[in-house]
Order: sequence, then structure tokens, then C-alpha cells
Amino acid sequence: MGVLNNRPADGIGAEILCVHPRVAAVFDALNGSNWSWLLLRGEDDLALPAGDVDILVDSGVLPRLDELLATAGFCRVLAPGHGSHRFYFCYSVDDGAWIKLDVVSDLAFGPYQQWRTPWAARCLRRRVRHGSYWMPDPADQAWLLLLHLFMDKGGISPERQPLALAAARTAADGGRIAESVRRRVGAGPVAEMVDLVLDGRLDEVPATAARMRAAWRGGGLSPRLIAGVNRLLRRSGAQVRGHTPLLGVMAPDGAGKTTLLNGLHADVPLPTKYVYMGLWGAGPWDEVLGRIPGGRTGKKIYRLVRGGVLARFYRRMGKVVLMDRVAYDALLGGSGGGPLAGMSNALALAVIPAPDVLLVLDVPGAVMFERKGEHSPELLESWRQDYLQLAGRLPGGRVVDAAQAAEAVQRVVTGIVWETLSQAAGTRRAHSRRHPGGGGSAAPEKADPVAAEAAQETGAAEALALHLWHLLDWRFLLPILQPRTLGFAGQVSQETESALRLLDPEAVRLGGPGSGPDGASCDVVLLASPGRSHVESAGLALEPGGWICVEASRSLLQRSGPRTLRGWKRTLERRGYQDVNLYWNAPNRDRTARLVPVRSAVAIRDTLALRKDVRFGSLKAAAAHLALALHVFDLMVPEGTVTGRRPERGGP
Repeated sequence: MGVLNNRPADGIGAEILCVHPRVAAVFDALNGSNWSWLLLRGEDDLALPAGDVDILVDSGVLPRLDELLATAGFCRVLAPGHGSHRFYFCYSVDDGAWIKLDVVSDLAFGPYQQWRTPWAARCLRRRVRHGSYWMPDPADQAWLLLLHLFMDKGGISPERQPLALAAARTAADGGRIAESVRRRVGAGPVAEMVDLVLDGRLDEVPATAARMRAAWRGGGLSPRLIAGVNRLLRRSGAQVRGHTPLLGVMAPDGAGKTTLLNGLHADVPLPTKYVYMGLWGAGPWDEVLGRIPGGRTGKKIYRLVRGGVLARFYRRMGKVVLMDRVAYDALLGGSGGGPLAGMSNALALAVIPAPDVLLVLDVPGAVMFERKGEHSPELLESWRQDYLQLAGRLPGGRVVDAAQAAEAVQRVVTGIVWETLSQAAGTRRAHSRRHPGGGGSAAPEKADPVAAEAAQETGAAEALALHLWHLLDWRFLLPILQPRTLGFAGQVSQETESALRLLDPEAVRLGGPGSGPDGASCDVVLLASPGRSHVESAGLALEPGGWICVEASRSLLQRSGPRTLRGWKRTLERRGYQDVNLYWNAPNRDRTARLVPVRSAVAIRDTLALRKDVRFGSLKAAAAHLALALHVFDLMVPEGTVTGRRPERGGP
């Protein structure tokens, strides 16, 4: 059921009957932000939007926008080279449809947003309320629609003609944007634009649109330069914000793996990449390789390394990876014999990343035989049972009835992909509901006093929810459990900053290089993924006897500053800090289970013994034991914490 929003049938567009619940949730979230916003166009398509839902927002809401729209169930896709456009997606399982938001904070026109205007703030000031959402002033809406059709689209499609005609009739009476448009393209082209639509001479629209684009003046930077930069930025491609899932599919031949993944790749609007493993499939060189000892095994190794590298690369680039066949095929009976085959199968399990979701397509053997005519129904049924047994033993395994129509299977799997993708956003939404002040910096004057009052009444430690405790594990490495004045710098996330301010409502973010915290002194300074300049700022802020805590990661590609945890330890020692210690955050800073002192070989070995049950735990433990024997473990620590004390006299 939609949300009813009745209004008089005047202005551009027809009367709306309802708004899709997902879109209504977006409107509610934006209304609750206390920042101005409006729906640019498309109010007649809100029941189940077939195109983008175009929204203009005040630039002040941008720091909180991702979080706000996550509460409405939308996931952001980063798309460099699109000006101020931000794209958000949501999959409506009940409707089997994707809903896309196109949110802008500036009004710019052209395929590369190269023709900029200063109209956004003015349009927001003149907005008009329509039920649960806002629309532009009718004259503003008319001019924005006409410019969108001429400058962005370069033509008017048949389904847009009624809207364009209504807009031209309103624009003919003038408007506050009209004069600004005339200054940019000239009075002649503007009048011609309106007359063409009113007279129905739509075949002449492309030529007039081209003249308007060529005549555009103003807007600061050269439109050609802006278009060139945005065109270059777009080559990097779109990326899913946050964790991107890897979807693996297993099934015998004829179950529909390739059909399903090709359909997902074509229809899912998120950035996806299809990776075909096919490690044990036939190839044109099989006859030649079969005569060479180890030839087929060499082909398997090449394919698995290539597929594993591609899957990891695409995932690092923010793509949803769709993997046709996975390394777990090696666990099936009859997947290969001999020591070389066993070694290559083990290598496949080590090199190919484990999927977040492992789909096993369940199709009766007789149906698979009818689809492809390969093997026999009995053999295919035997393989089917093997896959079903394997699905019950593997992490993330889910069985999907693939005997139904391909469209129905794709719809089910699309829902699974969306469910996996939105899990991280759901966690952030839960955190946001428990801590309203921790969502961003758009309205700090409202959030911080609430946190301060809670800390004063109940105590900072008691005010912390359990999920925030892991962000403050570093406190247990210092003799100062409750800092008097806490400073922080570096790449401190919004959630971590919220936890710090609950711990110390007066916590201060340190300034830039060479500056302290505006005259204040701190007894504890936390640096997260810092640079050298942050260490300098910490030295200026720390009072004698104060403690510095550096959370860092090993990064051999870092251009400046220490590349290892040992390097950070030496940096503090060279700056005069005392009692410098290094701790391993096991397994990492996001999921710290133990803070292991690197100087204690016994503590390291005990921690490694506890992690043998994780994936490749034995292999990682062997490498760690070797690093201990060679006294280079502090060079190999992936993520850890370095602490040090400023001397009572002198010091950094």
C-alpha cells in the first residue's frame, strides 16, 4: 500500500495517488533532518518509480546524507565524474523492482554537468509543500524541466511531451529563473525554446538545444574543462560504498548457473563483474596439454590464479562479484585424482576468495538432462545430491530451487544479493537508532550537548553501548582509564568519534600540522591511521606525562611516514617518548578479539593456537611462527596499536 498524498491537479504533472513505501521513507528521513530539500520532477511516477527519483538537497545535509538514506533502506553507489550527483539504490522484494535515487546539491546541466548555475539555494527557498514532500515553485519547476530536456537530453521523448507542453505554458509567463537563463544563452534561443514546445515543432528541438549549449556563458570554470575532468573521472567506474559481496554459484551442468549470472549482470543496476572460473572445464588445448606431464594441472593453476586475482581486484574496486563456479568444487568426490590434482585443489581453496553467499542451484537430474542433454539423468542426480550435501557444510551456503522459470530464479537471487549488500547498512542503522548523536557532523550543536548530559548523569563508561566498547580497547593499554582531556586526530570514523565523545564530552579534534588543540592540553591523544603531521600535533597537545596511542596498519605502498608497526614504534622513540610498546590487534582493528603484546612470544603463540580453526589458520600460524623465529614479527603485524608516554620534563 502506498502513502496517499492528494493535492489539487494544477501545475506541471498529474495528480498523485500514492507514494511507494520506500520512497515515502526517504521523504520522512529528509523531513526529519531539518534541512531543505525538494523533489525536482517525476511526482507522477512515485507509486513504483520506473526512472530515477530526482531530489535536490541543501549542501549542509551532505555529511549525514548516506546515513539518513540508509535508515530508509538505500545503499549508495559512488560514481565519480557526475558533479554533485549522488546515487542510491534499493531493491523492493515485494515488487521485484529496483528504486534509484539521484540526489544533487547543485543545479548543473549537460551530460557531464558542465553548465553550472547558482540556482539551488534560491529554488529551495521558494519550494512548495505537497503532502509529505516538497516541489519547486511552479515557475522554477517549469524552467528546470525545459532546461533538463534541452540541455541534458537534447530532445523530447513522446512520453515527456505533455509535461513539456505544460512547462512551456508556465514558462511563457516568465519567472525568476527566466532572466538568468537569458543572460546565459541569449534572449533569442530562450524564446525559441518555449515557442518550439508550444507549437509542437519537436523535430527542431535538437538543433535549438545544440545552439543553447554552444551559447552558454557564465558559471565560473570552463564548461569544456569541467566536461573533460568528469569524463576522465568516470573511467574509474562506479563503486558500491562499503563492503561488496561476492556471490558464488555451484551446480551441475544444466542447472542454469551461467544464465542466472548473466541475467544478474545485465539487470542489477549495481556495479557488477562476472567471473567465470571453470577450472576443470574443457578447453581447446586439452589434447596438447594431455600429452604433457602435469599439463592439465598447469592449466588449472593458471585459471584459478587468474580467476582469484580478478575476483579480488574487482572486489577491491567496489564491484559486486558474480562468480560462476567456486573453489569448493574441489571438495566434491571425483573432482580429480593424484598428488598434483590434490595440490592444485588445495591451492584453489587458498587463492580463490571465499564467497559471502554460496548459492547451490537445486534442479532434478532429469530436468538438467532435458536442458542440456549431457551426461545421464542418473549421474546428474548423483551430482545434485553431492552439491546439496556440500551446501549444508559450507559457510554462507543457500539452496535455491532452480527448476522454476529463469525469471523467478533471478528474482529470488536478486533478493539474496540485496539482503547481503544491505546487512552492513542495517547494522549502521541499528547503531544510529541507539545513538542519534553519533550519525554525523551536520548538526553538532544538537548532538554533543545530549552526549555530554548523558555522560554527566550516568558516567561516560556506563553511557557506552556494548557495540562501541571495541572502539575503545586502547584504553586498557594505558594507566589512564578515564582521561581528563582526550584529543584525537587522523582517520577517525564518525562512530569512533561518537564513542570518544561519550567517553569524554570535551574531547577535541587536533588541528592541522604544527598546531595543538587551541591552547588546551591533553593527557591522552588517540591517532587513527595518522601521518607524520598528526604525531607533531599530538606532541604539541600532550601535557608532560601524557600518553599517545597510535592505531596503524602495515602499508608497504604508503608514500610517506612509517610503513610498518615497527616503524611507528621507532618514530615515537626517536621523538623522545618513553615506555613505548607495540600491540597486535588480533585479528584486526575492526574485530579485535585480543590485544597481544608483540614483545611476548608466549602471548603470540597462544593467540595463534586459538585461530587454527579459521580459514587458512594453520598456514598463517606457520608464517607467524617463522616471523617470530626470525625476530621480524613486528614488521609483519598487519594492524596494531603503539603506545608511548611523554616525559615529565622536556620530550617531544
